[in-house]
Amino acid sequence: MLIDSNRNFDFFFSYDFFPKIGGAHLWLYKVAYYWQKSCIFLTKEIPDISDKVQTFDAKSHGAIKKIIRKSFQITSWGIDKNSLKNIFILYKLFSCFRKRERVAQITVHTIKAIPEAANLFFVKCLLKNKLHFITYAHGEEFLVAKTSKQLCWLTRRALESSKFIIANSFSTAQLAKEFTSDEFKIRVVHLGVDFGLYQLPQKERIALRKIWDFPKETVVFITVARMEPRKNQSAVIKAIAELHKEGIPVAYVIAGSGEKERELKNLVEKLGLRRWVRFLGRISEEEKIKSFCAADVHIMPSIQIGPMIEGFGIVFMEAAAAGLPSIAGNVGGQPEAVIHGETGFVVDGTNLHELKEAMKKLAIDERLRYQMGKKARAWAKKHDWKEISQKIYRELTK
Repeated sequence: MLIDSNRNFDFFFSYDFFPKIGGAHLWLYKVAYYWQKSCIFLTKEIPDISDKVQTFDAKSHGAIKKIIRKSFQITSWGIDKNSLKNIFILYKLFSCFRKRERVAQITVHTIKAIPEAANLFFVKCLLKNKLHFITYAHGEEFLVAKTSKQLCWLTRRALESSKFIIANSFSTAQLAKEFTSDEFKIRVVHLGVDFGLYQLPQKERIALRKIWDFPKETVVFITVARMEPRKNQSAVIKAIAELHKEGIPVAYVIAGSGEKERELKNLVEKLGLRRWVRFLGRISEEEKIKSFCAADVHIMPSIQIGPMIEGFGIVFMEAAAAGLPSIAGNVGGQPEAVIHGETGFVVDGTNLHELKEAMKKLAIDERLRYQMGKKARAWAKKHDWKEISQKIYRELTK
């Protein structure tokens, strides 16, 4: 048995953490929040927003009894002078904690193979069996590792030294297998959602629809994601234009920011879609929930750009919890987040015609949207974060 509450203490470790996070960080935080015993979250200081950090840290965080922030410096996923300093900080922290709390062993849940688990590999070389670590796997980090001999070596050392590897999809698990000789240590656990938060009353949905100011019969598609090439918002905008040419009343709401924002706004102007596309910018968690609940269809047909893929996509679960069918891309773990033909459609995001036809089916068939949305909500309910955390705990203790 890996976890023994009498002799073992659990840390959760990520250099990046709230208030600045992405989907990967949310995953680790939610697992820790609902963990079956008390734990500590270890991360780095964020001096430029110290007031927000203090406000967040002062809140209640479930099973996380303490958040420790250290002066870690991250300049590279590889080995440099800062990573060596970080390794020393980790070694000193775990050594002192183990002796002070009189625990025989520390288990660290680490957010990904590089740089976090790679740094822990060196700490484990010093602490031996007094330290175990579990690596969470997302997908794209393994493709990035292949671009460098050093990153490839570090990733292999990290996974070989991990007690277990928790992959967010079977697609990610396949990538992880290339870096470890022991594939039996890999466990697949899909990502989750705070299901209850997405069950908003109908009046709140209607209120936000009025703010968007689309005609009543309009079918609203929504994407909540960073504006970067692999999220593929540009293809959706082009498909919206094609559907309007066919007289189909559709609109598109885009939430988020990123390097492609100006380009996407220019595309909207060029295609004459200003009336039918809304850019919400960066939105809060509350605004995100309301936006999903006010839309009709979630769409994010992500594609692979270089080594960057969608390992799973928490947004698909979030949209499903709101009762929305989704249109996803066919790369990475997306086909596991959306059940093709049941909770939505999985398409080739590089094929504009295929994308448009999937959008058209959901736009013109209200009954299909309802049926898929109902199945999507049931699918999401099975993936409530509390259930996901408990599943990981069971995987590590059976």
